[in-house]
Amino acid sequence: MSKHEALAARPVRNQAVEWRAEGERTVLVLRRREDRLGRLLSLLFVVPKERKIELDRVGSLVWRQCDGRHTVAELIAELAGKYKLNRKEAEVSLTSFLRMLGKRKLIAIAVPKHAGRTPKERRLTDAGASGS
Repeated sequence: MSKHEALAARPVRNQAVEWRAEGERTVLVLRRREDRLGRLLSLLFVVPKERKIELDRVGSLVWRQCDGRHTVAELIAELAGKYKLNRKEAEVSLTSFLRMLGKRKLIAIAVPKHAGRTPKERRLTDAGASGS
């Protein structure tokens, strides 16, 4: 994925993750699997029924914007403006946080089909896809 594609991507929260706002903070509630495998694993290992993750103000702001409507570039601009960061600082912090959320399967990243490509690249790709 190119940098342009990454900036045009839209983070989307995992719908299976319950969350609630508590003032400026956000609490994510992760429930244990209740299928047969989940019950079996809970017998073998100590697995709590639910686990909570409390996000700080910055994490909460990002989490609430992971609705599939905001691009990564928009989130960077919002973080930079709100917390007086330069663009690079905001970009590094945000991408690290999004990567961590992605590894934990709390979000997914939706990449638009034509993200980051120039109009010329789109024409070449579309022409190649149509077989002409």
